[in-house]
Amino acid sequence: MKKIILSLLLLIIIPYYLRSQERKIPVEPSETWGNDQHQPEKLMDAIGLKEGMTIADIGAGRGRLTVFFSIRVGETGKVFANEIDETALEYLKDRCKRNNMNNVTTFLGTVDDPLLPAGQADIAFMIMTYHHLAKPVEMMKNTIPCLKKDGVLVIVEHDPVKSGENGNETTSLEKMTSEANEAGFQITSINSDLLERDNIYFLKVK
Repeated sequence: MKKIILSLLLLIIIPYYLRSQERKIPVEPSETWGNDQHQPEKLMDAIGLKEGMTIADIGAGRGRLTVFFSIRVGETGKVFANEIDETALEYLKDRCKRNNMNNVTTFLGTVDDPLLPAGQADIAFMIMTYHHLAKPVEMMKNTIPCLKKDGVLVIVEHDPVKSGENGNETTSLEKMTSEANEAGFQITSINSDLLERDNIYFLKVK
């Protein structure tokens, strides 16, 4: 009887101990609303991000999702954090240093080129970035070199139909399709179910 009780206790205690050892993601107060909207853990599952992969976070800002990516890909993976705002990039770099996220490398890009290492990314990722791009077609074209042969570009954008918004912070399916085609990509699938106001576009090089 004692052995049975001990076994049951171990079944309860061990998973709790293992969960307590998981790295806590350093979310900042200003990021709570955005994370509630985008559900980072579910989003990473949806785009297929796994341990050991390399992801390019284009338009990473201060690293709201970069820190989630860092923990998801683990020590054997890499995160390339790209930004054109040098101040934001320096903050991100310091944030990763403070949290011992040694698998994150930062890259200062330009308005039409992320300037990322060639042929290394399994996923190139943009979230709420595309509509800010001054030269979206050129940026997509210049994303192609960073991708592995079977790599994918994932773009998360407000959909004007779903969100009921028609301003400059949305991108229609028609616009995305046209510009992707011009840049040398084709949209292979769209996840419109996970996020309330956004579509998740998956693009492959033609």
